[in-house]
Formats: sequence, structure tokens, C-alpha cells
Amino acid sequence: MVKRSFPLLGLNCAACAAHSTKALESTPGVQSATVNLASATAFVVYDETQCTPEMLRAAVAAMGYDLRIDEPEVGELEALRQREERALQRKTLVAVVLSLIVMVLMMWPPMTLPKSLISAVLAAVTLIWAGSGFFVRGWRQLRAGAAGMDLLVMLSTSVAFVYSLYHLGEYLFIAPEAHHLHHLYFEAASMTVAFVLLGKVLEARAQRRTSSALRRLMGGQPKTVHQLLPSGEVITLPVSEVEPGMELRALPHELFAVDGEVISGESYADEQLISGEPIPVAKVAGSEVYAGTLNGSGTLVYRAREVGRATVLSRIIRLVEEAQSSRAPIQQVVDRVARVFVPVIVLIAVLTFVVWGLLSPADGWEHGFVAAVTVLIIACPCALGLATPTAIMVGIGRGAEEGLLVRNAEALEAAGHVDTLVLDKTGTITEGRPEVKAIRWCSGEKDTSLATILAALEERSSHPLAGAIVRSLGVSTQGVAEPTTFREEAGRGLEGVVDGVTYRVGQRAFVEEVSGALSAEALKALEDGERSGATCSLFAHSGEVLAVILIADTIRATSAEAIASLRARGLEVIMLTGDGPSAARAVGEAVGVSRVVDSVRPEEKAAFVEGLQKEGRRVAMVGDGINDAAALARADLSIAMGSGSDLAMETAMVTLRSSDLKALERFFHLARTTLRTIHQNLFWACIYNLIAIPVAAGVLYPFTGYLLNPMLAGGLMMLSSLSVVANSLLSARRHR
Repeated sequence: MVKRSFPLLGLNCAACAAHSTKALESTPGVQSATVNLASATAFVVYDETQCTPEMLRAAVAAMGYDLRIDEPEVGELEALRQREERALQRKTLVAVVLSLIVMVLMMWPPMTLPKSLISAVLAAVTLIWAGSGFFVRGWRQLRAGAAGMDLLVMLSTSVAFVYSLYHLGEYLFIAPEAHHLHHLYFEAASMTVAFVLLGKVLEARAQRRTSSALRRLMGGQPKTVHQLLPSGEVITLPVSEVEPGMELRALPHELFAVDGEVISGESYADEQLISGEPIPVAKVAGSEVYAGTLNGSGTLVYRAREVGRATVLSRIIRLVEEAQSSRAPIQQVVDRVARVFVPVIVLIAVLTFVVWGLLSPADGWEHGFVAAVTVLIIACPCALGLATPTAIMVGIGRGAEEGLLVRNAEALEAAGHVDTLVLDKTGTITEGRPEVKAIRWCSGEKDTSLATILAALEERSSHPLAGAIVRSLGVSTQGVAEPTTFREEAGRGLEGVVDGVTYRVGQRAFVEEVSGALSAEALKALEDGERSGATCSLFAHSGEVLAVILIADTIRATSAEAIASLRARGLEVIMLTGDGPSAARAVGEAVGVSRVVDSVRPEEKAAFVEGLQKEGRRVAMVGDGINDAAALARADLSIAMGSGSDLAMETAMVTLRSSDLKALERFFHLARTTLRTIHQNLFWACIYNLIAIPVAAGVLYPFTGYLLNPMLAGGLMMLSSLSVVANSLLSARRHR
């Protein structure tokens, strides 16, 4: 089985996603298919012996959408999507302006022939140009036997327009009687197109936060690599041509192109991209390096081991793609409703026409035709289409003012059902910036002369934390004797000779080679530091250890208070980290987290979240790194810290720009208020259809002699949409 993601263009609403999913699932050889509307991608699992990408593209094209199988460049896809959105905005603007003109002309008495002709032309322009997409997709859906909202718009507007042209033609060519001009519904046809397009624009804005960071990450990796030939010559070749076993060279401050093993050289690597931990990792012969991570100040020669889609980074990307494409149960319900709604409305319209004709043979067919058109117009799902996006737009706007970036309604709905909160440590509970917490001088007091020597040695070090040690010491190195010798061993420490004395700074084993066994005082300081979760470095000269340097990440000032508040809401809080047991346990105790899961790799984070879900829990995940992205995408509710990576933020449903866990309380309040507004909008939109459709079909006619006019139906349709928008705008006050 092949698992692959494809960019999917032309999606506008939930119905689009539902029908394209159905088309893919119906293709022979496809095991499963899901379409992610927010990221505009289709994730398909298929048997390559029975199915090809060309077959998938053809199936989707039959529904009016474009599945890209040629793996276009990231920039090309972004340009296509922006061009689509700008075209939709232009069509919406034209449709709204023209429709307003038509409405004024049609509803401003008396009705005259010039007004009718101008209205017909403007309505034709609106339908043919602005509404062309509905007709193209609606016709394709009709041919494919999949009725969508596009088909409903096509039927209602075309029937109303053709019916109006028929009466206008009767007035012009058969009998110029005034009553013919009273059966013109050009404003209903044009306003239907305008309102549906407006709904699509609002929905597109609400879902604009697509996974562009994921595509940038995939396209932003090194395009070329330096290959070291057996002759010693170095050549440059495309990354796509790298094969396992090749010897490659990584220059200082250059990204590693593939996964591999260091052959020669010493350096450090920033692997926060993979591990999420900020402390650089030493790289010497035999060390592993990973694609996408950053080489430090040394030059390394490494042997390629995993290339292309086999690298760790590529696996993380695939995990994100797969998890993002998985559908929540509520979305599956929406898809099923979208598939059933339109056929039901069309069936009601047909039954209305037939029943009228059979029950009233004299004038029933004419009344039935008017009633059927009225049903199609009044049932156009403008209000339903606007209910969610308008409320989301208002909620997102208010949230943005408070530093909360919310992607979609799914995030708001999920917030009401979460019972378990999983927190990453580094960059979420902590600041993500390791600093020197303390320097424990074995003499008990700071020796200025020794501190100056330590600062002088660290100033010459290439270690990323050397500067932090110098700042912590706070001493001047001016006038200090220059080290007569200085060397640094990556992953172990540094050594320098000052005034004939050999000093070492680094790991315990490295320092003990010159200092001998640790004194009781130094050993206690080292054990206390490790117990507190700090990374310890020793400073020594021949004969004794002079100081123990404690380096650790800083816990955010508000983390403990925020976690206590979240636990008071009934949430179980779990800390998930790649740190070792000591550091993880120390942070967990400091902030009041009772359950701590340590030493977790990126792939295992997503599996841990999935395990909780299999236990029946609704899980919210809070993280900040690319290593958290797969777990964020897998969670029922994903929240990223604003100081984190672009991928984490755009994978997540919610981003806290302040990187303060206390902002979670504001988010939960925002979610409750916005959800209430969405439910109100959907309630009134459904009530409108439940009442309006029977009235449009003529249920009142036997009792009152009243048959709803299609023009009035168009007005009611517009009023229902306006009421939804007005309720959403008023909800802004409730967010405060």
C-alpha cells in the first residue's frame, strides 16, 4: 500500500471536501481517502497495482476539482492558492455590487421594461461570470451523480433566471401585459450567487491558516550538498542524487542535508528541530547527524545513511500529514449532512411541482412551477453556510486581540470536551533557553582570580553556552595572562594553560583526568545539581575541582499558577518531554504536575497521545517545537506556543502568542462564547428552513389562499443570512 498526500485545488466548503473524498474512495484500489479542507490536501492510501495517481486525478476532476500529482514546488502551490482566493474575492465584489443594483431596480416601483432589461443583463453577468464556478461544478456533480451545494445554487438560480426570461420574452414578443413583469425574479437569482460567494469568502478567511509552514519546511531544505570524493576532491551535487554510503562535507553553520554518521571532525549541532531540546549536541567521529539540523562552528565529514523520505525529518513530516488528514467524528457528520441536504431539497421541489399539478389540474402546474422555484431559492443554504464562518471570524478577531490565534471551529468545539492536557516541557512550561543557574565554588566563596581565569577560557570556547557562563561570572578578563595553550574536545570540554597551571572545564570524566577523584564537597554539589535536573560542568586544575557549574532551562514564572488553574477545571495534566528522568522530575515537581513521562522521542509523542485517545480520553496537546508537530496534529485539541516553530504553530489549532500558559483560560472562555454563537446561528438557520420550505411549497394555500412569491423568498433568504451575520457581530460584545 502507498500512502501519499496530494495538493487539492478548488475546494470552497465542507461539501467540496465531502464530494472529493467520496470520489477518491470510489476509485478502484483505494483503501482510504481523506480530504483536509484547512490544508487543501488529500491523503490517500492505495494499492499501486490497481490504482495510479492519474486515476485519482481523473476521479477528482470529474467533480470539478484539481488534484496535483506532479509534486509542484512550494512557491507554485502558494501562488495558485493566492490566485484562487483573489479571483473569488473579485467575483464576490462584482456579484454583490451588481445584485444590489438589480434588487433596487426590481423592488423600486413601478416595474418598467427598461428596468427589466437592465436587471436581466446585470443578472446574466452575475450568473455567467461571477457564478460560473457553481454551474461548472454543479454540472459535473450532476453527471457524476453527486449532488452538492453547487448543484443547488445552479438549479435555483438558473430556474429563476430562465423563468424570468420566459416572462420577459412573453412581454416583448407575445403580449405586452404588465402582469408579465411581475413574474421576474432576476434579483433572487443574482442575490443567491452573491450571498453564497460571500459565505465562501468568509469561510476562506476563517481557514486561511493552512499548513504552509509544512510545505516551506519540505521545500526549504538544502538543495545541494558537498560530496567528498575518494581522490579528496569536493564536488557539489543535488540532494536528490545523494545515495547511502556517500561521504559528504558539512561546513560551519550549514544544514545537514541527509541523515548520516560522522567520519571525521569535531563540532556541535543544534538539534532542537528534532529533539526539541535547546542544548547543542557534540558531534565527533561515530556521532549521528540528522537532515535539517544545523552544524556548529566546526567542519564535519559524514557518511550518508538515510536519504530522501527515509530521514528522521521526513518521517516527522509524514506523521504530521497523516495525523492532520485524520477526520474528527463531527466532521464526518458534517460531510454526511452535506451529501444528503441538497438531494432532499431537490426532491422536495420536484414533489411540490408534481403534487400541485395533480391536485389542481386547472392552474396547478403553473402554481407548482412557481412553488418549486420558490423552494429552491428559499432553501439555498446561505444562512447555513454563513452560520459557522461569521461566528468564527468574530471569535478569531476577538481572540487575536487577546493574543489567541484560533484556526477553526473544530478547535473551539474540541475545547468543550477535553479532559486530559499534555504539556511539552521545553519552551512550553520552561522558557526554552538554558542559562547558568549557579556556580558552586568548592571553597564556598567566589574566588575572583579563578573566576577571571574561567571567564578567559570560556571566551575562547566555541561551545554555544560559553557566552552564558561568561555573563554569569560577571568579571572582566582584561589584564589576565593569555593561555599559553588552549584546546577543546567536542562533547568533553576544554583545556587551557594559564601561568603554567593546567585548567579544564567540562564533563566529570574529562576533568578527573587532571583533578583526580572529586572531593566530598564537589561530589555533593554535583549530585545536588543532577538531582535538580541541571546539566553540570566542572572547573578544575591539577589536584582539585574548583567549581561546579549548573546549567538548566528556566521555568516560566506563570507556569505553576496556570497548571493549578487548569487542574482546578478538572483536567488531568501530563508533562511529556525528551529530557532524562532527573530533569523531567525536577520540573514536574516545581510546577505541580503529578504525572511526568520522560525520555520520549518525537515519534513516540504522537503514539503516546494516540494511546490516551484509545483509553477514551479527549486529549489537548500543548507544544512549541517541530518535534511536537506530529503529536499536536494527532491530538483532539492542539495548542502551540507563539515562541515556537512555524510548523508547530501551523499544525496546531490554537497558538498562544504570549507563550503564557495562563492564556489557556482566556481561550476556554472564547471557545465557550463562540460555540454558543455558532449553535444559535445554526438553530435559527435550521428553524428558518423548517418553517420556510413548507410555506414555499404552498402548505398555507389550502387554508389561506396564500402562495409565497419567489421574490419574497429571495428577500427572506437574504434576511436569514443577514440575521446570522448580525448575531455573529453582536457576539463580539459577549467575548468581553
